[in-house]
Amino acid sequence: MIYIIKKTNWMLQGTFSNLRDAKNWIAKTPFAENDFYILKDLNMKYISRIVYVDGKCVYNNKTFWTTDVFKNKILDNYTEHEVLDFMGKPVVKDRFEIELNENITRLNSIDGVAGEVDYNIAIGDEFISLFREECIFTDFQTVTPLEIAQKLLTVISLVQTGSFREAKIILKTVEPDAFLTTERLKKYEDMLDAADVITYATKEDFFYTANADA
Repeated sequence: MIYIIKKTNWMLQGTFSNLRDAKNWIAKTPFAENDFYILKDLNMKYISRIVYVDGKCVYNNKTFWTTDVFKNKILDNYTEHEVLDFMGKPVVKDRFEIELNENITRLNSIDGVAGEVDYNIAIGDEFISLFREECIFTDFQTVTPLEIAQKLLTVISLVQTGSFREAKIILKTVEPDAFLTTERLKKYEDMLDAADVITYATKEDFFYTANADA
């Protein structure tokens, strides 16, 4: 799949099955090929690693990646900003730009509520991959990976279905330990909060009623 992104506003202009169709579409517009980013889907799972920018959790946050990053001119003054990944390590500008391109493409490709759920599921898989990476780089002494897995079993199941709001509620009940520290649990909660793109129904939007007495 080929993605066409407008350079001036980073908005997705269209998706095409091959490069020829993409270039033919550009030729019919009043713009030049250089006015667009032409991105190719390599069918590889992309892991979104950036979590904090200037102390604020922006992990896959739609508002940040499609609006705030440009309002705050982060790319123009990158060295003046603190950008940290999931492991708390500084992120170089090139890596930031790559993630910016990927996130804009994915976020602008969301189509309706079903698309929001599908997006959350994809991000949930990535979130779990990052969590596993954090485990790999931990020297477990007073707590075992199996104990952690048992404590987070329900959370992981909810994250895998894209149910971030529910997963966050369960996370708040997890007892901290040597690995799942208060700070780490808070980081996970913040990440799920920031990445959740689902537009939840209000009272006026409800189609169905689930009544335990029915």
